[in-house]
Amino acid sequence: MTLFIDIVFAVIFIFAKDAFPWLYLESSIAADVVEVATIASSLFLVAAFFQIFDGAQVVALGALRGLQDVVIPTWICFASYGLVGFTTMVYLGLYTTLGAIGVWIGLLSGLVASSLLLYLRFLFQTKKLIRNNGTTT
Repeated sequence: MTLFIDIVFAVIFIFAKDAFPWLYLESSIAADVVEVATIASSLFLVAAFFQIFDGAQVVALGALRGLQDVVIPTWICFASYGLVGFTTMVYLGLYTTLGAIGVWIGLLSGLVASSLLLYLRFLFQTKKLIRNNGTTT
């Protein structure tokens, strides 16, 4: 259900990306205001994918907490955000021409890594529970 809702909002972000920034900006045709709206519009494309993977990682992390698995997921999140996301963000944001979009893509890369690794951890833990007939040892 979460995936469906996240996809719906991602589609809304994609189709309304040019309108959303103007909800927060003054109605001016000044060059700086138009530039801010242009940059914000492009960030909404990245934010659309952000919605999907953020929902996936929240559900996976919650499911792992329900299995009382918190130590390894904490390290997964640290590695995903701190190592993958941060380094990608710094590189794309500072050493390429992507600028702000590169920063958001870097953040997205950490979120993608986190959601995929947490999902794999959930699969591993549930298969282990099945093998052990429902016991956690």
